[in-house]
Amino acid sequence: MRAFLKTSIAAALAVLLPHSAGATQLCGRLVLPFDAMLAAITADPGTEVARKTASFVEIHDSERKMVWTLWRAREHQPAAYRCLRIIERSGYTEVLLSFACDGWTPSCDALIDRLAAESGPQDGVQATE
Repeated sequence: MRAFLKTSIAAALAVLLPHSAGATQLCGRLVLPFDAMLAAITADPGTEVARKTASFVEIHDSERKMVWTLWRAREHQPAAYRCLRIIERSGYTEVLLSFACDGWTPSCDALIDRLAAESGPQDGVQATE
């Protein structure tokens, strides 16, 4: 039986107002400043830090079939987050990518555009049998 891996960018979300403005969510989770976001995700059962560098952290969530990538804020770049969610439907697997950012809107928009362009088949998302 063949299963096809369908890749789609589900949403590229930028925080339009500063964090205090409210309830921006990413994959069902409230978007928070980097340290709070990292603590909240890693506190969930089934999560494991897969890679950690000075600039980003990748977290695998086996229970929810998600991979989180969190990039730390740098000089002129706000903190950014990517959620890769795997959904199995009617004989195929769909990979949904969602992005959010915690910072100034123009900086977030540019950063999310770049991260979305870099995400895709070159990251290992491809058809499988």
